[in-house]
Amino acid sequence: MIFDNSKSIPYAQFEILKPFEGKITHFVTTRNESLPPSTQNFFTIGLNGIVDNDIVLRNRRLLAEQMGFKSDSYVFASQIHSNKVAVVKNEDRGKGAFERSSYLCDIDAMITNIKGVCIVTQAADCVPILFYDPAKSVIGAAHAGWKGTVYKIPLEVVRAMSSEFGSNPKDILVGVGPSIGSCCYEVGNEVVELVKEAFGNIRELILNNNKFSKPVFDLWEANKQSLLECGIGEKNIEIASLCTKCHNRFFFSARAGDKGRFGAGIMMK
Repeated sequence: MIFDNSKSIPYAQFEILKPFEGKITHFVTTRNESLPPSTQNFFTIGLNGIVDNDIVLRNRRLLAEQMGFKSDSYVFASQIHSNKVAVVKNEDRGKGAFERSSYLCDIDAMITNIKGVCIVTQAADCVPILFYDPAKSVIGAAHAGWKGTVYKIPLEVVRAMSSEFGSNPKDILVGVGPSIGSCCYEVGNEVVELVKEAFGNIRELILNNNKFSKPVFDLWEANKQSLLECGIGEKNIEIASLCTKCHNRFFFSARAGDKGRFGAGIMMK
């Protein structure tokens, strides 16, 4: 990932998507560690009550302006830890941008071929994943917690891009953003069993970590395996490999006690 701290709102971008700046805009926000986290000034984009809604809406507006669009171009989803994918239409523009009640309901991923619509996924340990097919001009964004990962949400996104817009998986570029890493993600036996059921061989997914009495789950590797399974080339996958708990100065982490949310968004110009 490439970090840009020169702007008023620091953000990161995927190197794999950087060459397409003329076609797309994308970002991964940070908590803005230059601001005291104990105040309402830390940079959250989540309308979850941790700070006043007007602060969050200001944050969203400032981010949009910095990236070159307006707040009513955002589309947010309710994120229920599923593998459901929505096809975003022009009439969905602005849904979830200003209030939770208009979020796209009961989904965790979005795809679209509409220009000027910024689809955003929110996270604070879960994995934000961005997709871009430069051949068919299609974008996607997914929220993959452990449930979405076990349900193979990246695979569902790629399938939807293929069925709705004719995307060839070999053309799709994917950025797997910051999330909790296997260095910090202790899980119980019920999760281990579900991972085993979904992936079969769990040798690279469920690991021992001397810090914990229980095993840890490698969300990055699991989502990578789902992407490879549906035909995405390994060279077309970029994994940020940044643990949100370890890098808590820069990203919100629920396991570190945070209730703020950072966002990963993508839009076709």
